[in-house]
Amino acid sequence: MTRQRDIVIWDGFIRVYHWLLVVLFSLNYFVLEPGGTLHQIAGYSIAGLIIARFVWGFYGSHYARFANFKPSRSALRKHLAHLRQRGLPANSGHNPVGALMIYALMGLFVLQAGSGFLMEEVDYFFGSDEVEAVHAYTADAIFVLVLIHVVAVVLVAWIGRIQLLRPMLTGKRRLPKE
Repeated sequence: MTRQRDIVIWDGFIRVYHWLLVVLFSLNYFVLEPGGTLHQIAGYSIAGLIIARFVWGFYGSHYARFANFKPSRSALRKHLAHLRQRGLPANSGHNPVGALMIYALMGLFVLQAGSGFLMEEVDYFFGSDEVEAVHAYTADAIFVLVLIHVVAVVLVAWIGRIQLLRPMLTGKRRLPKE
């Protein structure tokens, strides 16, 4: 008799971090008044999440550690070979392109938080068109990367025949029957 089993991919911290980031960014981008108190609270919360994720990238669980998803040419070639074979390894975390996406988003969120802080908390930059432009452009860049991320998750899950959404909801990926 064959049975299915699950493997833990994403720990609780990663899942809570990811979905809080989704909610807080969405609120700030689409709903909350720019510069308002709730907008600032959400922004500072995002900054705190990014700092916590950075620390977790060194001390967290196996799949959360930056050392386990370094983007490299060899990792990219291996990932593309798996996609061509229409089968990504079930025990894989982030692929090399996903790693680049994480680093890009984290960098943009740092720039976003920094520009928001400068606009609201440093009198010298209050009303600065340049800082406001950086803040607006980074918000738009984050939104574009999020859209690319969502499309990539759908395509990689389909082409690579691997569960990507389930592990981000439950932490676990179902392994093929033995």
